[in-house]
Amino acid sequence: MISKRIVLLIAVTVTLTVSATVPALALLPNGQQAPNFQLNDLSGNSHKLSDYRGKVVVIDFFGWACNPCISDAKTNLVPLYSTYYKNDAKVQFISVEVNNGGSAQIRQYLQQTGVPWLVLSGGSSLVSTYNIASTPTLYVIDPAGNVALSMEYPTNVQTLKSTIDALESSTTPVVSAPAACAQGTTVALFAEGADHALYWKHWDGTTWSTPASLGGNLTSSPAATSPANGVIDVFASGTDGALWSKNTTNGGASWTSWHSLGGQLASGTGPAACAQNANSLDVFIQGTGNALWHRSLQGSTWSAWGSLGGNLTSSPAATSPANGVIDVFARGTDGALWQKTFNNRWSGWASVGAM
Repeated sequence: MISKRIVLLIAVTVTLTVSATVPALALLPNGQQAPNFQLNDLSGNSHKLSDYRGKVVVIDFFGWACNPCISDAKTNLVPLYSTYYKNDAKVQFISVEVNNGGSAQIRQYLQQTGVPWLVLSGGSSLVSTYNIASTPTLYVIDPAGNVALSMEYPTNVQTLKSTIDALESSTTPVVSAPAACAQGTTVALFAEGADHALYWKHWDGTTWSTPASLGGNLTSSPAATSPANGVIDVFASGTDGALWSKNTTNGGASWTSWHSLGGQLASGTGPAACAQNANSLDVFIQGTGNALWHRSLQGSTWSAWGSLGGNLTSSPAATSPANGVIDVFARGTDGALWQKTFNNRWSGWASVGAM
């Protein structure tokens, strides 16, 4: 028989029974970084919470045999989603089953509720991680990955909607120099926010989009390049001083997780990046010994880091005026700008003079 409500309690012995004296768990506080997790959907595909950094994420923790879960999803969540957020790329709903339900049991739940969004199974380990005392329990995660709202049954739809809308419309001050790249008439703009996450917005030829967080913990200005239509690669220094990268292949509809490219940027400097063609890109940093260091991507293979020499006193800048040609610029110890060019092979450094 389906229970009216599944209450998840911490067992102190195998013979413990439900008691009114068991204290309720406090939900995670607003502002705390939401614990990351990795679970499978019903098709066996893996999803991580961090995959949705930059979006407002609504997580519905449910039990497949929980009548209040069925009622809340059918009466509150599904109508809210269908009316306001079904086609909103900045909001991601996720349901996580925490009562060890099998695929058939979860599919039965979906038939009863009409839930159309992503559903993940195997979430029982998250009961303690997210301090879930009962189901359903709801969390809203902001674009930077922090808890913005938590509530237990029943869902207050007005509070939920106002929280989502406020997070969508919120902005954060820019604390770094911006980076930009263009794809036809579309311009993508990136900058480090006050929370040290990467933020981006794009111009579609008519209007600017609302800024959205792409997460991360930057310690430098970003660099961006677009090797092909719909493809954008962004780079920045992380807290470990290495170069980190994030990529989209569909114009920003979805982004990869951050991944490290290694290297070691000089403190206070940022990277440079350029693309010669659709199958290659190059990144540059002021690295060990203040030399210019370089790494390139050809197809799907990254080269090792290599030094191009020099004695830089600034972050580099790079551009590719033609296929197979790269020009890199940086300030030297004399305060002038210096240039190094690749055209089948790298040239020596040449002074461009003072500005």
